[in-house]
Formats: sequence, C-alpha cells, structure tokens
Amino acid sequence: MNDHDALLHAIGEHPEEDTPRLMFADWLEENGQPERADFARNQIELTRSELTPAERHPLVKKNVYYLNNWVPHWKAQLPRIDGIEWGDFNRGLIEEVQTSSIERLIDRAADVFTVPGIHILRVGWLGNYPTRLSELARVSELSRLRALRLVASRANAEDLSVILSSGHLRRLNALDLHGNYANDAVAGDIADGRFGNLTELWLGSNQIGARGARALAASPHLAELRFLDLRNNTIDHAGRSTLRSRFGSKVKL
Repeated sequence: MNDHDALLHAIGEHPEEDTPRLMFADWLEENGQPERADFARNQIELTRSELTPAERHPLVKKNVYYLNNWVPHWKAQLPRIDGIEWGDFNRGLIEEVQTSSIERLIDRAADVFTVPGIHILRVGWLGNYPTRLSELARVSELSRLRALRLVASRANAEDLSVILSSGHLRRLNALDLHGNYANDAVAGDIADGRFGNLTELWLGSNQIGARGARALAASPHLAELRFLDLRNNTIDHAGRSTLRSRFGSKVKL
C-alpha cells in the first residue's frame, strides 16, 4: 500500500480524527495540490471551538473563497452516478452521500465508497425496494459508515429490522430513523447490543410504545448515548419515567 492509499485508509478507519486528514493535506501539498491542502487545513482549523471571532473571520473568508472558486471543480472529479448525490466538504473531504435509489447504491457501492471521507449515508426512500433490502444489508462497504440516516424514508418495521441486521453497521455512532414506522421490535433490535458505539439515536415520530421504551432503558449496550430522541411516539407515563431514570436529560420525549 502506497502513502496515498495508506492515508485514505486511515481516514476511512478514523473519520472523526483530524490527524490523518492533516497528514493527507501534507501529501496533497507535496504532490502538486497546494490548494486542496490549504482548503483541508483551513476547514479543520474552523472546527476548533475555542476560536475567537477575530480568529474565525479570516478562516471563514478563505473557506468561502474555496467554496466558490475551487469546490465545483473538485466535485466535478467525483464519480457521476445517477441517483447518487454527494454532500458538502467538511474538514477537507466529502463525508456524506445521499440517495433515493437503493438499487443504484447496491450496484455501485464500490464506486461510491472509493471516495475518501465518506462515512455518512442518507437514504430518502425505502418503500419501493423491499426485495433488495437484504442485499443492501450484505454490502460490505457499509462498514465505512459511522452515521446512517433514514429520515422519513417510509420504512416499515420489517424493512428496518432487515437493514439493522447488517453485520456491516456495527461501527455506527449515529442512527437516525426519524419519521418511519419503527415499533417496539425495532427498538429491541437497537437495544440488543449490535450498536454499542451509538452516541446519537433519533427515533422520533415512529410507533414505539412502552415495551420498546423498556428495552432501550434496560439495555447495557447504550452507555455511550449522548442524545436519544423519542418524541411523538406512543410511550406511556411509566415508560417515560423509566427512560428519564436511565438517560436523564439526554432523552427527549
């Protein structure tokens, strides 16, 4: 594995860390791409929470310059795949891919996930592809994901359970199923230990009741959660009390 591929592999394995990205920026500069290198370093610097307004202003100005003058060119170099949309640059790389075509994602997964930095998948529609969801669950490239967002994808509980059964989703930090038909069984799937790295769990506007609430509250595998959204479900008073006892201010009901 050459230096370029090794750095991209490191970014894929640790997408939340800045060090591999800064090392990749060094590689870009050393290999004739100083603008990409500067753009990446600038975006990484912008994520520092301790920046003062005076420090932030020139960084924002430089970022806008690159967004207007260079990013369209860099995006044009990405694979063009019908039904696949690339997200915005963050910390120097595109991190999110969006699709409403499960079939296209399955068929072109290798091309989609060759793009360095991709670790967020947003799917806008699952309702038309029930027979292919098991194929999606077997796509090995899903192991790159740290966030899966199926917001208002009209997925029923059975379809969600098929997707969540994937052994390639075990490294997720964020799971967003807002606005679907997740029920107590889906809540039980999430609570059973397969997603022990979750820090964000969005289950608002579903069909989760008292049994699902108890499963989540009793799970020893959700210790890393910092945010749990269960608003607009069918959880009774006892279930709400149990959730608040377990998660405190982290849960939204």
